[in-house]
Amino acid sequence: MKKKIIIGVAVFSVLFILGGLYIITTIESGTATLDNLITLHQVEILREQLLLQIKRVQADINLKNTRYARGLDTVIDNVKDMEKMAHACLDCHHSEEVTLRLQNMQEEVHEYKKIISRIFTIRADLKRLEEEEDRAFSAGEQLIATVSEMITMASSRLDVKTQTSLRKITGTKTILYVLVIVLPLFTGIMGIIFIRGLTHPINVLLQATRKIKRGELDYKIEGLKDEFGELADSFNEMSRSLEDSMRSIRENEKRYRLLFESAGDAIFMLEIEGEDAGRIVSANRAAADMHGYTVDELLRLNLVKDLDAPDDSREAPERIKRILNGEWIKEEIYHRTKDGRVFPVEVSAGLLEFMGHKYILAFDRDITERKKSEEAIIRSYIMFVTVLDSIDAIIYVADMKTYEILYINSYARKIFGDLEGKTCWQTLQSGRSGPCDFCSNDKLLNPDGSPAGVYHWEFQNTVNSRWYEIRDSAIEWIDGRLVRMEIATDITERKKLEETLKRAEQMKLVGEWAAGLAHEIKNSLAGIKISVEVLGSEANMPQEDKETIFRAVDEIRRIEMLLKSLLSFAKPPKLQLLVTDINEIIDKTIDFSLKRSYLTPEETEVEIIKELDPGLPRTLADAQQMQQVFMNLLLNARDAMKGGGTLTARSYYDTKEDTIHVEISDTGEGVDEMLQDKIFQPFVTTKSKGTGLGLAISKRIIEQHGGSISAGNRPGGGGIFHISLPVKHE
Repeated sequence: MKKKIIIGVAVFSVLFILGGLYIITTIESGTATLDNLITLHQVEILREQLLLQIKRVQADINLKNTRYARGLDTVIDNVKDMEKMAHACLDCHHSEEVTLRLQNMQEEVHEYKKIISRIFTIRADLKRLEEEEDRAFSAGEQLIATVSEMITMASSRLDVKTQTSLRKITGTKTILYVLVIVLPLFTGIMGIIFIRGLTHPINVLLQATRKIKRGELDYKIEGLKDEFGELADSFNEMSRSLEDSMRSIRENEKRYRLLFESAGDAIFMLEIEGEDAGRIVSANRAAADMHGYTVDELLRLNLVKDLDAPDDSREAPERIKRILNGEWIKEEIYHRTKDGRVFPVEVSAGLLEFMGHKYILAFDRDITERKKSEEAIIRSYIMFVTVLDSIDAIIYVADMKTYEILYINSYARKIFGDLEGKTCWQTLQSGRSGPCDFCSNDKLLNPDGSPAGVYHWEFQNTVNSRWYEIRDSAIEWIDGRLVRMEIATDITERKKLEETLKRAEQMKLVGEWAAGLAHEIKNSLAGIKISVEVLGSEANMPQEDKETIFRAVDEIRRIEMLLKSLLSFAKPPKLQLLVTDINEIIDKTIDFSLKRSYLTPEETEVEIIKELDPGLPRTLADAQQMQQVFMNLLLNARDAMKGGGTLTARSYYDTKEDTIHVEISDTGEGVDEMLQDKIFQPFVTTKSKGTGLGLAISKRIIEQHGGSISAGNRPGGGGIFHISLPVKHE
């Protein structure tokens, strides 16, 4: 539409400009023509005045020597006026022909003047005077005839030119009248077209707006073009978005109502201001069951006055004040049931603004059983010490700030002695000014104090070295101090077994490598066998040579059978597809890969970050083989971070493509760009002890699942492997 408006305005502007230029040009041309006609008429008048003046002078000559003769001064003035008028005729612009005739006329006027001068100057010679008078008369008549002829010719031409000019002016006037009539008419038609082109789409859009206002979100605008068509598409898209949003809001409302009603904890919405502060506005089924009321009965009660125990009810205004100040409170108080029973609850409450009104949103949890458990924990503290002393493992508890050993079990005392009340480095590593690695290694804990995993520690005694597996956790001690509790189990024998398993794993890799090599050898042997068989088929070959060739063929067949058996051993198993949770496989594989630390050459300080999409759909997959893929990628990422770093496992679901995406990234050196296209090929490796088959096997497994795998580098440094798997339903 914008283009049409621009084109229409441009056409109208061009026509307007052309019409204006034509009018201006016509007016200027007509004005110039009229001005020329006026000038010509003035010239004609001037010539007629010259003729009159000549006749006046001729009359002065004819009246000479009569009683009607004019005075000499009058005659002289008339002659001067005649001469001045004759000169004035030359001031205007004329053609060459007219200019020549005017010059001849002026010469005649000049000659006529000289004759008149002689008439009035001759006194004695009367005969000559008469001759001069005759000459003057003849010259005057001739001059009159000349001027009259010029006037006649000019007058006839002027009449023709005047009529022509008047006809042109009349035609121009007609055209101007037509333009004056046509231009407004054309402007009106164009205006009507543009107005209709604008008002129709606007009316359509206005109608659609009214329908949407009435809630008809499925109404669609059709038939509009240009920018209005784009606006209509946007309008339709907005309607679809509004419809989707409304549907989502309704679904969310149902979902939240379902969560609200099915929550195990009691949920209250309370008035917070005025005299009704604490009145129950809304409550779920769990709240009613917890307090022995129905939901309708709860809505007629005030939580502070009717449900809080008396002591807690007196402290309710202070809690409400804290909530009004924006604080989210969490306290343990007591509530009363309908039959009067008092029970402990853990209250978590805060301010909620809904529809311009303020409420208290409170979550109440019955902690009766937890209270009983706490009491049971206190009663079992003595049993705790007894049990720990009976465990054949190093168990100790140390303060996380002072590194003071608060507790050490009897098994540890046999090895280190009694360390309670001492700092660990005073006994385990004498001579050091700081805590030892065993009891102060902060990498064993996450930033929030939770255990980061399981780690191995080697302890040297006077006889030999022993390996211990350390399980670390941060707990709150009885006196409120934050401490770390570590349990170190002797895994020396397991270490030896793991070394054996490691060698078996390496032998497996060698076997797979040998299987690949056997495949190549098999192809070469096939060529050799064919060549030897062709050679043995020669008719003129001696029998002894044929027997030798046949024995060679038999030996080649023996080798082929051996290679066939080896390839059958290395042949990958078929997929065993079951409905599988990919997140669960990733999570288990991460834990498993950390436990199998012998798969990496050395211990590294690696932080594990899991960003697993909880909305990931389940899909048909071979869980065991997918675990092998994730194991290869996780170990490669861990090995790439020699000095430690961050390993991130991320999963997300692409709803449009219906695919599951998994990303395994690290902060190591990254993947060499020269190897990015070859890294999934067999026997391509960057490890000094690698076989180059791990990623090749992983690629084969992913492709068997119908997916794809690629390698690259992160923008901030480090490598990243991306797996894409199509969702397959049962």
